[in-house]
Amino acid sequence: MADIGTAAAAVAGAVGSSVVFHPLDTILTLQQTSVSNKYIIPFPQYWRGVTVSALLTTPAFTVYLLSYRQAKKELSSQYGSDSAITYGLSGIFAELTSSVLWTPMEVIKGRMQLISSPGMVSTTKTIAQIYKEEKIRGFFRGYWMSLAMYTPATICYWYTYENLKTYMRQRQKRKAALASSSSSPPPTQDLSALQYALASSVATIAGETITNFLDVVKTRQQLACSAEVRALRPDDSASVARVARNLIREVGVFRALFKGLHVRLLYALPTGVLSMVIVESIKPDIDTDEYGL
Repeated sequence: MADIGTAAAAVAGAVGSSVVFHPLDTILTLQQTSVSNKYIIPFPQYWRGVTVSALLTTPAFTVYLLSYRQAKKELSSQYGSDSAITYGLSGIFAELTSSVLWTPMEVIKGRMQLISSPGMVSTTKTIAQIYKEEKIRGFFRGYWMSLAMYTPATICYWYTYENLKTYMRQRQKRKAALASSSSSPPPTQDLSALQYALASSVATIAGETITNFLDVVKTRQQLACSAEVRALRPDDSASVARVARNLIREVGVFRALFKGLHVRLLYALPTGVLSMVIVESIKPDIDTDEYGL
């Protein structure tokens, strides 16, 4: 049976984070593609793509979180609830199921964010243009590169996040036991919003940093057919290898590894923290057998 609580929590977290921090996502897209390195842009451009982002991020994040928690539940009986294998395989499964929604959202949103003309940009016209130029495959440009990037990021994130939660819960339980005058085990309290935020922050920094180069290549490949990118690098659409070579030729190996990372973290940290705090507050992911809840 579907986990209604997790789904509701995922919707709340996805909508809240995608709308509030969308301007940072726009700046990140501009900087990763090198279309612009400005932080100050016309106000409407900050919000281009926010509608499609909110509409598709909600089901994508919901599928992602439901898939992760369900896979974790099934794998825990075989590999243990705190096993790196459980976290890793659950993250991979979540990524495989949700990327069919993430990729079209990123392509449509990114194309809209790159347009520099004044005024609002139509979502329906952007979708129609992508379909006219590339048919259905245009919406899945960069799909395999997305999997190559998000899979290690997901594994790193969930391994770090889950282990930090376990550490903080065990530490909290030991403190409660020391403070208790009773010989029976003290009742376990769930983590606070601040503790969830701390765990999510550390996990986000780790996952985003180790995959930053892959994320830049993924974004450039997804948007290679946009007029703005074609004007800068007409051969980006040839292959992923060509995109990577052009990136390294443009900024060098070291800077390519960290291009736009500061903006990516400015976006990913509050987004990740807000999402997980909302999710865990509404529907905490707790091993009831271990914690006696």
